Amino acid sequence: MKVLITGSNGFIGGHVCKYLKEKGEYVIGLGRREKSVPEVDEYICCDMDSEAIDGIMASVKVDKIDAIIHLAADMRKEPYNVEVVAHNCVGTQRLLEFAEREHIGVFLQLSSLPVIGKPEEHPITEKHSLKPPTVYHATKIAEELLANYADYMHGVRTASFRISAPVGPGVNPKTIFPTFVTKAKNGEDLILSGKGSRVQTYVHVRDIAKALYLALYSGKAHGIYNLSSYNAVSNKQLAELCVKLLESDSRIIFSGKEDFMDDYIWDVSLEHIKEDIGYEPEILIEEAILEYANMA
Repeated sequence: MKVLITGSNGFIGGHVCKYLKEKGEYVIGLGRREKSVPEVDEYICCDMDSEAIDGIMASVKVDKIDAIIHLAADMRKEPYNVEVVAHNCVGTQRLLEFAEREHIGVFLQLSSLPVIGKPEEHPITEKHSLKPPTVYHATKIAEELLANYADYMHGVRTASFRISAPVGPGVNPKTIFPTFVTKAKNGEDLILSGKGSRVQTYVHVRDIAKALYLALYSGKAHGIYNLSSYNAVSNKQLAELCVKLLESDSRIIFSGKEDFMDDYIWDVSLEHIKEDIGYEPEILIEEAILEYANMA
């Protein structure tokens, strides 16, 4: 397939480009940087919410694009809410209309599991109620609806994937997973807020890429899917795993500060995605910890 990947220079985008290239796909990257970071077959420098989207076909060597994987997103918070809505919602609609005009048969995009707000139903299925905690998450719901509309009204096969906590090489170093791994590697104290009982399910970026690849070729892939793994651990368990696996002298210390998400449990059901595209996560949390430690 000839696949256009937006946000190709980002953390997830770079890994998806690499995975698809390994599978023999023709990859066209699209991003805001002047030059592509990952290896791709072609690259377009383009702003997602601009009319330049309409001129993509004039910018590429191929005469046909078979699929779009939409990974670009503006994740800023206040005071940039208006810009976030413009970039995410307008950009997505421009891409969908481009797909309709050019008869591009498949449109896949990433959404975010936290669109549900606080997990209240366990395990978390795609039918969980929605309560987006930020404007960014509200735009993710809007993008899901726009994709669904393009599917049933215009015949573009669309699927949106709500990912849990992604990890892997290149992940934001300020998040808890890389922070704990790096500190454990260096023998520094690991600081926990609250009781350390918040449970997160970490999904490796290569498993995300694998799911998107499977969805490209699965005619059953329509609508909304949870995309996660079996790596559900509490913050305290994550700290303990890092210390054990890295044979670290780090101490696990409770800060005494409250964690208002202490009772959040992100236990994700994968039944829907397994049934429709045959997805099965491969990379265990232990492997992800050791991999990141070796690269840190």
